[in-house]
Amino acid sequence: MSRKVVGGAFGVLAGAALGVGLLVLVVLIATTALQAAPITAMRAVAEAGISLSLRSLEVPGTRESRPYVTVAQAEAGSPAAGLGLARGDALLAVGGVSVDRPSRAWEAVRHAPGGREVTLAVRWVPRSEVTLGTVRAAAGGVAVVNPSPAAQAAGLAPGDLLLSVGGIPITGTRQAWEALVVAVGARNGPVEVEVERGGERRVLRWDPAREGELPFVRDPLRAWWGFLTTLNEPRYPERAGLLPALVGSLYVVLVMAAVAFPLGIAGAVYLEEYAPTNALTRTIEVLVANLAGTPSAVVGIIGLEVFARALGAGRSVLAGGLTLAVLTLPTMIVASREALRAVPRTLREAALALGATRWETVRHHVLPYALPGILTGTILSFSRALGEAAPLLLLGAFLFVTYVPQGLGDSFTVVPLQIFEWATRPQDGFATVAAAAIVVLVTLLLLLNAVAILLRNRFQRRWAG
Repeated sequence: MSRKVVGGAFGVLAGAALGVGLLVLVVLIATTALQAAPITAMRAVAEAGISLSLRSLEVPGTRESRPYVTVAQAEAGSPAAGLGLARGDALLAVGGVSVDRPSRAWEAVRHAPGGREVTLAVRWVPRSEVTLGTVRAAAGGVAVVNPSPAAQAAGLAPGDLLLSVGGIPITGTRQAWEALVVAVGARNGPVEVEVERGGERRVLRWDPAREGELPFVRDPLRAWWGFLTTLNEPRYPERAGLLPALVGSLYVVLVMAAVAFPLGIAGAVYLEEYAPTNALTRTIEVLVANLAGTPSAVVGIIGLEVFARALGAGRSVLAGGLTLAVLTLPTMIVASREALRAVPRTLREAALALGATRWETVRHHVLPYALPGILTGTILSFSRALGEAAPLLLLGAFLFVTYVPQGLGDSFTVVPLQIFEWATRPQDGFATVAAAAIVVLVTLLLLLNAVAILLRNRFQRRWAG
């Protein structure tokens, strides 16, 4: 078989492998971006002034659990507060879509016809004290002590004993309101309320739900900017922000760069230009190569024992940056040595022949010539450090931080750890914000790789011409 045929076969295999890799990368990025798409609607609901929480009613006498959604927060002065929504209210429907999970409300806002601004009908049941008034537990049910105006208009009177709502037996004061919410939401209209008054049972028909129109602003740029520039809210995904993790990642990478970059270049220059060829040098080279392949979890344990405990840095930005410096330093040394090794030997000999010292040769000729390769290896090492989670997790970094770290001694989190924390939460919405954070992280990594390519091309043209 001729060399040309073999070369062509390997070229086809290489092209196929590259194509498959790019296809998988594009599919993964597109899938993640689609999963992050609902963040616009989630932020629109939050900016309307409400945060949602999932609750459930355990139906007495059965194993059935019926979910419903409550307003966990209602910001003062917001459109939701102006409409009359308040903390503790139960949200039944948005835009005609029944809401039994927070995600249903976000989907209703996302898929509502219209442009950037939409106004949707909202249906809700006010909290218990507004709907029922004052109630207390009593034998055989729940006694109405002081009915609210809405309850009085429905026919309830002081001393009435609530027995069932929509066929759901009443067993407690909180459960009486929950049964009313679930029954009204299921029937989308009046429900039968069975009461006992003066020893007689009566059936009332009651629809305590209120309706109004709430404006929502669906602006993707505004939503993503808010996601990137707000503090994290660990309870409500529609208010989750990535700012503490972004700043933490920036601080940790800066500390790592301040330590690893000069040490990596100095180590590479020594091993390549000054170190004698002997057993000690070969041993150091083998150790550096092996350290470059050390699992990141092992480096995390080293950071925990040395920097956090022995040196007393604790779970701080400084300890995290030093740990990542240990992780990336061997890779930077290996990459820098390869760049220095690519410099022609004749360049060194010519400089030395003209009377330059070894350091002048390295400083004015070898390092500038090798700079493109050094920068490429350095930025790629930074990209790896930016995406690392295992060493910082073992170091004891926080999974979420609700403030921006101000100094090297502050506790911190980073984007990969924040993604891990969001992805492990079972509540609606956290998978979406985790996907959004992944999109941000991948974008940062692609930008760093692009910067590495641009710098390499620029300096290659500069020193070649």
